[in-house]
Amino acid sequence: MRTLRGLMLGALLGLVLEGGSARAEPVRMDVRQVVLDPTRGTPVVLLAGDGRLLPIWIGEAEANSIARALAGERLARPDTHDLIQSVLGNLGAELERVTITELRNSTYFAVITLKRNGRRIRLDARPSDAMAVALRTGAPIYATPEVLQQGVRLDGRQSKMRDRGSPTLGMQVQDLTAELARLFAATVDAGALVAHVERGSPADKLGLRRGDVVVQVDGRPVRNSRDLLESLQAPTTKQIRVLSIQRDGKFVTLVTNPPSR
Repeated sequence: MRTLRGLMLGALLGLVLEGGSARAEPVRMDVRQVVLDPTRGTPVVLLAGDGRLLPIWIGEAEANSIARALAGERLARPDTHDLIQSVLGNLGAELERVTITELRNSTYFAVITLKRNGRRIRLDARPSDAMAVALRTGAPIYATPEVLQQGVRLDGRQSKMRDRGSPTLGMQVQDLTAELARLFAATVDAGALVAHVERGSPADKLGLRRGDVVVQVDGRPVRNSRDLLESLQAPTTKQIRVLSIQRDGKFVTLVTNPPSR
């Protein structure tokens, strides 16, 4: 009888342990960049973790806020996410972590975990808002394995390419579409749209910003991102390169040294 009870107890414990081990821990994610979906004309934030790239479509205001946080830019007056950071600090609350918990009906859900006076507080939040605040406070961002299954698996070659960054002066570019032109108030109908600028990159030092549209390099027309890449990598004897861009509907000229190949 004791042997039977022992076997039953062992089996029950095995089931409990097996169920516990099946619930994998959330995966630490890095916010790589904010780009624009040319088919929808809407921003997408890209997160990477555990060999996967997770895209989440977000609103324009939240995208700008996340892009500013990635670039280390501060507004003259605080936006909503700056205000939340200030409120947390003045109340003595710490943003411990952000977890993207699930995808339901094509909508992602997230939870913010706060710590104050030894007490943990969990709050429901939109992933875009949660990430914007986390990037300002330095809090880690996680995604559950179930959510991460929605991402795209990266092979070694893709990971290395992303770690190296874009060859176009450290910025990510994409073809200008009619939808993107309306979004960024561009009056040109062709060009290479700057979707993201890495902090400290040659493009950043040159003064290029997210939303700029490159239309010429050394007087040569740029109709798309491929034209821009070819122009910047083409051999030249000139000591400077001249980029003509459109920003907020106005034309601007930028001058740079030729990029190293």
